Amino acid sequence: MPDVLEVTADGSGIVRLAICDPDRENRLSHELVDQLMTTLDGLAADESVKVLLVTGTREIWCAGGTYQLLKEMASGAYDERRLLALSDRLLSFPVPVIGALEGHAVGGGLALALCCDLTVAAESRRYAVNSASMGFAPAMGLSVLLPAAVGHHVAAEMIFTGRYYKGRELADRRLFNAVVPADEVLAHATDLAEQIAEKPRYVLELLKETLALPKRQALGEAIAREPLMNRICFAQPGSDALLDQTYLN
Repeated sequence: MPDVLEVTADGSGIVRLAICDPDRENRLSHELVDQLMTTLDGLAADESVKVLLVTGTREIWCAGGTYQLLKEMASGAYDERRLLALSDRLLSFPVPVIGALEGHAVGGGLALALCCDLTVAAESRRYAVNSASMGFAPAMGLSVLLPAAVGHHVAAEMIFTGRYYKGRELADRRLFNAVVPADEVLAHATDLAEQIAEKPRYVLELLKETLALPKRQALGEAIAREPLMNRICFAQPGSDALLDQTYLN
């Protein structure tokens, strides 16, 4: 299995987890999902970690699921609950998680961002929930995490239309902590991480558990509903063709 993650620590309690699979646009492949789960479990057990900083490449943070993974979801060969479990791993991570979104975050990639405690996005990059355009419902908790972040009306607009928004268009919609030029994203996120890492870990653990609780409770609703919605969607005539047409064009 190729290594699609890089983990680095600076000794201050800040650990950087970089998604590095540019050939697949940092999409959620079998390998990436499995490595994220394993790596997050390992880091969660490391008591020297005070902040987890999640990055991607300059152009793409995470572009959603790979074609293979989505086709297997559509056929029932891949259990969508595995992706929901990944969302829960981030939400239940014992200390704050910061998403430094230098690049695009789409579909499952945006879901991962919503599972971070703080996010910094780029003015010129694109962010979207594009599942409806491909003929299925949001996954990974997006149907509940997005409304919790931005409110019903903004979430409904993003989910129903599938529109790709530039970061600057979302700057005043409460989706991100900050929206800055792309070349400033990592520095801004690192500054937040440094401020957090100054605090005692036991305080950070208590605050993280408390602040993440509403999201984890909401995710429980998604675990019950999203896979059912997508079984219905993928059972519709022509759903395979729509997925192929939209994804491959």
